[in-house]
Amino acid sequence: MKIRVLTAILITAVMLPVVIFSKYMIYPIALSLFCAIAIFEVLRVIGVHNQYSIAIPSYVMGLALPFCAYFAPENNRHMYIFAISAVVILYMMYLFVLMVFRKGFLQYAKVAEIFMIVSYVVISFTSLSLIRYLEKGLYHFFLIFGSAWVTDIFALLSGMAFGKHKLAPQISPKKTVEGAIGGVIGSTVVVIIYSVLIDKFTDVDVNYVALVIFAIVLSFVGQAGDLLASVIKREHNVKDYGTLLPGHGGIMDRFDSVLAVSTVLLLGCIFVPPYV
Repeated sequence: MKIRVLTAILITAVMLPVVIFSKYMIYPIALSLFCAIAIFEVLRVIGVHNQYSIAIPSYVMGLALPFCAYFAPENNRHMYIFAISAVVILYMMYLFVLMVFRKGFLQYAKVAEIFMIVSYVVISFTSLSLIRYLEKGLYHFFLIFGSAWVTDIFALLSGMAFGKHKLAPQISPKKTVEGAIGGVIGSTVVVIIYSVLIDKFTDVDVNYVALVIFAIVLSFVGQAGDLLASVIKREHNVKDYGTLLPGHGGIMDRFDSVLAVSTVLLLGCIFVPPYV
């Protein structure tokens, strides 16, 4: 527990300046590095991190897309989403070509797994970068972490206090239905309080109907992202994705729910932003 707390303090010390100066280039640079580390972690779990024909293009994509989001045109950042889609499709085609010409080295199931998890990581970190630079992006940015990490806290507390029915015992034995519901309720309440404060003390207008829907959906999505990360670990018989953060695992272990939330919120902000 002592190591876990010390690591949490170190993470806070590193992340605080990144958050404070997030409108500058330090933020996309940090996200690109986190993305590359997360890709290494998942490729290592899958068992192909030392296959450079797979690893190097994955790292290049992971470093480039979150960073380049900083340079997306301010009045047309939505077009960058199409650019992301194009790059991901090219990555998929590259893996298919690799599978065809190196038959026996890569099976279709392995290619599908690599494509799914690497694309998920890259798109999610790129969404984290893009959201910060949208209109009112700073407030949406905090909504991501509020939805993900606050849900985790309330789910843990609710599960300890009321948990009786297992949520997904074969994937995560400690998670309960009561904990999941408590996580959604607690996160929604905190997000509403946060939104009332910024509505009162800033020039931001809050769409409360959209906000409540977002809060509930994002809380569920964050918990689903956590379970997805656990499924992959269990299928490959590993406890954590990495050891970079003692007591916490790797970048993927720390950001699993955040990554799921970021892409869903970005799509929502395009159509019905909760903060305007």
